[in-house]
Amino acid sequence: MKVVFVASGNKSVGTVSAFVRSQYESLQREGLDMLLFPIRGHGWKSYAKSIVKLHTLIQKERPDVIHAHYSVCGVVAAIASVGTKTKVVVSILGSFPHPSFKLKWVRFFIRYIWDATLTKSQRTANQIGINLPVVPNGVNLDQFAIIDKEKARLLLGFEADKKYVIWCSNPARGEKRYGLAERSVEQLHDPNVVLFPVYDKSHDEVVHYMCAADALLLTSISEGSPNVIKEAMACNCPLVSTDVGDVSWVIDGVRGAYVSKTDSEIEIGECISKALDFNSRTTGRQKILSLGLSVQDVAKRIKSIYESL
Repeated sequence: MKVVFVASGNKSVGTVSAFVRSQYESLQREGLDMLLFPIRGHGWKSYAKSIVKLHTLIQKERPDVIHAHYSVCGVVAAIASVGTKTKVVVSILGSFPHPSFKLKWVRFFIRYIWDATLTKSQRTANQIGINLPVVPNGVNLDQFAIIDKEKARLLLGFEADKKYVIWCSNPARGEKRYGLAERSVEQLHDPNVVLFPVYDKSHDEVVHYMCAADALLLTSISEGSPNVIKEAMACNCPLVSTDVGDVSWVIDGVRGAYVSKTDSEIEIGECISKALDFNSRTTGRQKILSLGLSVQDVAKRIKSIYESL
């Protein structure tokens, strides 16, 4: 079976998000003939220009399936595949916190245009209001492996008398709410607790931060199925998150992992205090395995969806 992955790519070099690349490679290991089509540039003009290029690729390669990541890429795939026998699968990666025009057209494409649509969390499926398969992104457990905490701290130069709360995103991204993270940590009134933003790092580097940290903090306003939570769990890192996406479901029953039910910095701060007081590693990795959220388990599910078409 031949599959084309369509996803947003860097304008100059055509790179895609790490989780898209991970899923692409996991499907290759399942024996699928995979091709990658990154959409370069930003805005509707770039996406519109990519339609002809993708159509040309479809005519040449005759893929069985196009799997588009993000809804706008799904529109590109649907138009480019008109007149062909190629099936279109779309992964909805975000969520819809409020009724919007986008939600209306996404519902239209799900019902009448796309051959299959996957969501990353049940919450997103409920927001859309259509019964859809929920397939969270998997975690590469070979890559996100457990490293001795003291060795990781020594490698990163973490101070022995400090407690480090890592926050994995670019502070410039408003929807990730770094300011809320800062205010939440300030609630502890403890100069030995350090909020440490981690960004522009490779996955191999991020693993060391997750194994060295005393806790991971996520303060996003909305998410689908945040990879950083599952990656932290794979490293048995204590964590705190706002109540977004499927976090509550994924961490359920894991001691040392906490969800703040409100966006109050006071409540988030209380959760951070609990995570730091836990002062141990979690059983997050075991929970990831029990949920079938390794990359290869997820790849098998996605392959079966392709085959059903």
